[in-house]
Amino acid sequence: MDKIIASPWRHIFIFVVCLAACAAFYSFFISKAHVDLTIHVDKRTVFKIYWAKAGENFSENNMTRVLVKPEIQQYGFHLTNLKQIDRLRIDPQEYVGKSEIEEIRIRQNGVKEIALTSSSDFARLKPLDQIEGYSTAQDKLVTVSTGIDPNFLLEVHAVAEPFDWGSVIAGCIFIWTVILVVYSFTHHLGFAYRYVPVLLFAVFLFVVIMALISERNVHPDEYVHIAAARYYQDHWFPPEIGDPAVAETYSVYGFSRLNTNEIYYLLCGKTAKIIAPLELSEYVACRVFNLLLLGLILLFTLREPDSRLVAVPLLISPQVWYLFSYCNSDAFAITVAFFAGCQVVIRSSALNRFLLMRQGFRQWGYLLIAAFSFGLLFLLKKNFLVFTALLLWVILLKIWLRTEKENRGVLLRRAVAVCLVGLSLMAVKIGADYHVNGLDRREKILEMRDKLALPLYSPHTPLEKQHANLSMKQRGITLARIIHQDRWFEKTFRSAFGVYGYTTISAGFGYYDLVRWTGLSFLALVLVSLLVRAGVYVNLQTLAVVGLSVALIAVALYHSWTKDFQPQGRYLIPILPMLGVLCAQGKEYLSVKIMTIFTLCMFLLSSYSFICLGLLEIPRLLRV
Repeated sequence: MDKIIASPWRHIFIFVVCLAACAAFYSFFISKAHVDLTIHVDKRTVFKIYWAKAGENFSENNMTRVLVKPEIQQYGFHLTNLKQIDRLRIDPQEYVGKSEIEEIRIRQNGVKEIALTSSSDFARLKPLDQIEGYSTAQDKLVTVSTGIDPNFLLEVHAVAEPFDWGSVIAGCIFIWTVILVVYSFTHHLGFAYRYVPVLLFAVFLFVVIMALISERNVHPDEYVHIAAARYYQDHWFPPEIGDPAVAETYSVYGFSRLNTNEIYYLLCGKTAKIIAPLELSEYVACRVFNLLLLGLILLFTLREPDSRLVAVPLLISPQVWYLFSYCNSDAFAITVAFFAGCQVVIRSSALNRFLLMRQGFRQWGYLLIAAFSFGLLFLLKKNFLVFTALLLWVILLKIWLRTEKENRGVLLRRAVAVCLVGLSLMAVKIGADYHVNGLDRREKILEMRDKLALPLYSPHTPLEKQHANLSMKQRGITLARIIHQDRWFEKTFRSAFGVYGYTTISAGFGYYDLVRWTGLSFLALVLVSLLVRAGVYVNLQTLAVVGLSVALIAVALYHSWTKDFQPQGRYLIPILPMLGVLCAQGKEYLSVKIMTIFTLCMFLLSSYSFICLGLLEIPRLLRV
């Protein structure tokens, strides 16, 4: 730290970061009220508080919530700035039954405390909807609801008190001290992005813990992923469509993961078969494959410094870490995208050696390695096609802008050869599917959908009797309502940066606001730096990443509107490896210090979410 104090101008950016951190501390914590809640509930539910100014209605945009459980009674969370709030709406539970609130204290610096701790305090609450009865006797609020949305109204009269600047100054001094100490001991790791494998190792430990402790069937659709992997433990070829042995692989929509082009389930199933002597539970055994994939990424970043920038986006979202902690095919897709991206950005990769090698026997080995990496891209989910398109665009730009005119034809032919050999992998998979099920395979898949889909999700069920999230456009629901009232963008954003279980475990508004503004600042700095400082070669890649990302978001939004309303951030995960490739391609124009500090900020926020929410709140597995 002495060196930092002795030469402050060399480290001016860290002082700017300290100021920004103090500003965030004031904005997200000091200027907002904090709620202390003591509540008893009969089952896991959600406690909510809405707020509204004078003349405004309550809305989902002005609300905070906390997951409450029978075994825990005390909770704390942040609300909003009370100085302009006219009234609050308190929703104690989301189930039909009884709950008991012993205490609600709302504190904010500079505002008199609002305390609901006695019978007379609770009598200030006015019942609104879905309340069969309530009592304020014995200094408690006992609520018996008739529906899943009982609520009370509380009039707010904020009374100003002297502002406690001492606590604010003490908090800022603590923040400055922590940041400067951490920076003084770690800033040398910024060289060649050495901190990336260090942070990836921490992520690996988090993910291993989640995989080992989390209960079965508490992660999105894991039961059908495991059923699909289970089939391939004893088989090499795809199953016959309609085979009773794979009935468990069919979802409520009547589709099976085994009927897609994904190769993940074959690899996962064979891995579980190999480690069978360890006698792990089936759920944990199927999760091991994704742990191995993350371990491969970690080892590769240790060996190849040029791969570390490709891995940086994997550090900024806990949702990516979560995907590696349970059985699902998205983790495999992220891994394949990482290694395929490295083939493009690393100068000594098999792809670049094949493109540039004039002759020799080794070029055919390089061809096979590069083709295998690219071929796997065609055996992933369809949303990763945008990443494949970006890599092809980058290769074409390299051939056109970075190669002498007389050599372009040769390089282009070699690039086409890589793609054609890579596509042979998909041809083998498709050939195996048709070999087993015949040329009418698609008709058989649709027949099974009609047979196995639950009535709520069947296309043959009358529209008015289908699930409310299906075919919203046909129901007359406008796209504007999807965006504003149903908050598609907000829900998608949250589920991209830390929502666990079946979307039942999430953070408060403060966390997502911090992630939003930190992430947007990070993204803006990267894009502006590249567009302003880099040349045509990198600029065209930057525009391609922006365009493909917007297109992917638009497709996901349109699918939610016309097919199935599922605002899930994992559908947009391909944006992260695209950003990784872009950062690696334009690394000469990006500030190492700025990249480091923003990556660390996002990593710390992600760690809070994964540890304090994911690991602590996920239902535990009693036996491995």
